[in-house]
Amino acid sequence: MRYPDNLEIPDNVVQQIQISHNFTESHIITEEKEWSSVSFYNSEKEIIIVLVLEKYDDGNDFLVVLEEFSKELAKELNEEALKTHMESVFKFSFTVFRARDAVFTKLSNEMADLKMKVFFYERRFNKVLQSAELNDRTTILYLLSMNDELDVEGIAKTTGRKKEVIEDILKELLEKDVIAHDPKKDIYYLKFT
Repeated sequence: MRYPDNLEIPDNVVQQIQISHNFTESHIITEEKEWSSVSFYNSEKEIIIVLVLEKYDDGNDFLVVLEEFSKELAKELNEEALKTHMESVFKFSFTVFRARDAVFTKLSNEMADLKMKVFFYERRFNKVLQSAELNDRTTILYLLSMNDELDVEGIAKTTGRKKEVIEDILKELLEKDVIAHDPKKDIYYLKFT
């Protein structure tokens, strides 16, 4: 039996799925270039249930759909009732994808919003850094707050100050326990403890 009626499953795929289950109650997710499906072998009825997937579907998302359909097989349903249940499972399987798609869309939108916020904060920080109103110590702290870590060369290049001046300020900030230094990488970062 199949739903929809025009669904085509190539013979070699049918054979592959049958062999893979090997008469053992199990789930199998098949992902090949031209074919994706998730299948379940019901040992009591000796039936393999196959749900054909779209290219980007994740078979794990549909295991529960197959388990529910398998439970229906335990009921002594006639062919027409089983066909009706197949149709409802088929329609339900679309909601699985839509729900997952909605979550991805929401996460994608949130990620885009966060990237825009980061962009605008970076522009604001850069505007403050470019002003002549900051002293060297504050400029270095701003740079370290915008970056996870920086070395002396990077700070000197960004501020336009000599390395010796930068090193003196970094030494002072280290003594005040405002920043930390990783001697292996020779980088500085804000200290949060």
